[in-house]
Amino acid sequence: MRKKRNVPRLSSVLCLICALLALGGCAGVNPDTTSTSMLVPLESSGSPLTTKEINVLKTTGQLDRNLPPTAQADVIRQYRYFLRKGRGSMCVFVKRSEPYLNYARDTFRKRGMPEDLAYLAIVESGYKPDALSQAGAAGAWQFMPFTGKKYGLDQDKWTDERLDTYEATEAAASYLQKLYNDFGDWPTAIAAYNAGEGKMQRALEGSGSRNFFEVRERNETLPEKTRLREETKQYVPRFLAVAKIMRNLPELGFGTIHPERAKRYVRLNARPATDLRGFSQALSLNWGEFSAYNAHHKGRVTSLYRTTFVYVPEGSDDKARALLEGGSFCLNPSAVAALERGQGRGESAIGGRGVGRACALPQGRDRSHTLRPDETLYSVAARYAVSLEELKRVNGIGDARRVASGRVLRIPGQASGKAAERSPRGGAKRITYRVQANDSLYNIARRHQVSVEDLKRWNNVDEKRLKPGSTIVVNRG
Repeated sequence: MRKKRNVPRLSSVLCLICALLALGGCAGVNPDTTSTSMLVPLESSGSPLTTKEINVLKTTGQLDRNLPPTAQADVIRQYRYFLRKGRGSMCVFVKRSEPYLNYARDTFRKRGMPEDLAYLAIVESGYKPDALSQAGAAGAWQFMPFTGKKYGLDQDKWTDERLDTYEATEAAASYLQKLYNDFGDWPTAIAAYNAGEGKMQRALEGSGSRNFFEVRERNETLPEKTRLREETKQYVPRFLAVAKIMRNLPELGFGTIHPERAKRYVRLNARPATDLRGFSQALSLNWGEFSAYNAHHKGRVTSLYRTTFVYVPEGSDDKARALLEGGSFCLNPSAVAALERGQGRGESAIGGRGVGRACALPQGRDRSHTLRPDETLYSVAARYAVSLEELKRVNGIGDARRVASGRVLRIPGQASGKAAERSPRGGAKRITYRVQANDSLYNIARRHQVSVEDLKRWNNVDEKRLKPGSTIVVNRG
C-alpha cells in the first residue's frame, strides 16, 4: 500500500558486522541494532555468485516464472545484496519471521493463494510486529489506517489491531486477493500493495500496459505524477529475491528455522476494562513477553467500550479463560472513571486497587459510532455489546438494511460486555447475507462475529467458491 518511508543510514558498526557475515551464516547479529528497512542501496558490482547461489537463483516458485530479462536483472541485484552486504539484516528478518511463517503460509494456502506471499511481510517490515512508518503505516504488514479499517483492523484510543500480526495477516490476504481480482496477476497485485491500487491503475492506463512489468518498461513515458516510484519498481524484484532466499535458507548458509516449533497461542475474549497486567501476573506470565504478543493493546487496560481479545500461550488457556469469564481483573467504577477522564491508559489509574467487579461497559453513558462501508448494524451492536433491537430503537431505525455508511449512530451505554462473547449454538438466529465484490470468508465472519470454520460448515463453501451476489447463511445466538 502506498506510503513514504524513512531510509535510515547503516551505522559503521552495522556495516562492519554485515561485512564479516557476508560469506557466512547469521551468528552474532543483534536483532535490536539491525535496520528493518528494505529500502537499501543496490550495487551491481561485488563478489560473483557461487555455483550453489546460482543454482538457487535459477529455482522458481509460483510467482517468479517467465520473468522478462529486465526484471531478472533487478532480481539478481537484490538477491546478491541480501547474500552479501545486506546479509546481517536478512538474518534478522529470517529469525523474526519464524513465529509467524506457518500461520501466514496456512492463511494463504487455505484461500488458494501462493504460499510465497507469506514473505511479503519481510519486504514490508522485516516481520517486525510493531513497525511504524513516518506516514502512519503500522505492523508487520504495514497497513495505513484507512486500509486497515477497511479490512477489519480496528484502531482507537485503546487498540490498534494492525499490530496483531495474526489479524494483520488475514487482512493482508483479503487485500491481496482483492488486488489480484482487480489486476489479474500476482506481480501487479504485489506492486499495487506497495504503490496503492489507484496509482497502479493510473500507471497501467496511462502507459497502455497489461501488467506491472510492462509499466516498468514504459514508466518514463508517463507524466511525472503518474510514474511508479523507484521503490515500487524495485519492490517486486526485491520480493522475488527474498522469496528465493527463504525457500533455500540452508543451501545459502542461513541455517534452518523451525516455524512448526513456534510457540502456539490461544485467542480469548476479554471484556471491557480488563487489567491486562494483573491478568498476566495471575498467569505467571512475563509482562514484557505478554505485551509483545498482545501489542494490539496500547496500554495495560483493554478498551473500556467493547469486548476485545487477548492471546495467551497454549497450556495456560484454561486458567486464563476462567479468570476472564469470572471478571477477576475488571476495573472498578472509580478506575474506569479516571481512565475516561484521560488519565493515561491504565498505568496511573489502576494503582493496584482498581479491580473487583464484573466487567461492564460504563453505565448511562451513550457513545457514537460512524458506520463504515464494511459494517452492518448487527456487527456494530456486537462490537459494543448491545442488542440490535436496542441499537435500532435509540437511533429511530426501522429497517437495518437501509442504513447508509457514514451515518453517526448513538450507542446506548446501558449494556454488559457479556453479549459480545456469545457464539452460535442451539436457538441461534439465522440470517442471510449477500456476498459483496470485495468480500472474503474472513471479513464476513468478522463482521458477524462468527468463525470462518462455522461459515464453511453452515454453507459448504470455501474461498474459491465465494461469488459476489451469492447468499450465505449466518447463524447468530
